[in-house]
Amino acid sequence: MKLLASELRLRRTSLVVWVASVFALVAMITAFYPQIRSDPSLNSIYANMSQSMQALLGGSDLTSPAGYLNTQVFAFFLPAVLLVFGLGRGSASIASEEEERTLDLLLAQPVPRWSAYLQKAAAVTIGITALTLATWVILAALNTAVKFDLPAANLAAVCLQMGLFALALSLAAQAIAAATGRRGYGLSVVAGYTFVSYVIYGMSETVTWLQNVRPLMLWRWYLLNDPLVSGFSWPGITVLIGFCLAALAGGMFFFSRRDLRA
Repeated sequence: MKLLASELRLRRTSLVVWVASVFALVAMITAFYPQIRSDPSLNSIYANMSQSMQALLGGSDLTSPAGYLNTQVFAFFLPAVLLVFGLGRGSASIASEEEERTLDLLLAQPVPRWSAYLQKAAAVTIGITALTLATWVILAALNTAVKFDLPAANLAAVCLQMGLFALALSLAAQAIAAATGRRGYGLSVVAGYTFVSYVIYGMSETVTWLQNVRPLMLWRWYLLNDPLVSGFSWPGITVLIGFCLAALAGGMFFFSRRDLRA
């Protein structure tokens, strides 16, 4: 596991900055809730939007604890932050070394390709986990102070599902980039899918035929069952974990069998 330790050591400063930034962002958004809660008229901002826009923005309820966190944090903003981190790290983990002609030095060491790939993926996973834990810690710490008073299990559920969602797409970006040797391919393909699936997920609230393709959208499995209200969605968690494992296995398979650029 020396490669994993080296990867974490090289990126520890940037990871600390990312964790601190997520911690501060979530704390700042959470701190505004007492002022929002006291003004129910703010719900009209979202209530007048179409159902599709409400779905994209996390619903029409701005003043309840779950509604506020959904609309301001979990529907789009924080997943997007995690995806910026995860897609960047995932797509660059293997392909950037190949593009910079340093991968041959790494693989000259007595480490199989599959092991190198797995350790790189583990470093991405640890980064996503750290950002997810930072989110949960600050929400749990301020839960009573700002009068969210949400069940601890529900906060854990939404953070877990968000983390798995970001990890699934990050591992997909790593797999595509490693399979092609091009960092840009992994980043652009997965970022494009993420944006298109987000739009389809929202539009399917009013466009009937789009409901048939919703199961193909990871947004649907992340937000399934409204975890802040209903707790853990085990079908959603199962699908997200399955996607992570499939992306990991596919990336290892193709990376281990293709000719690398010297």
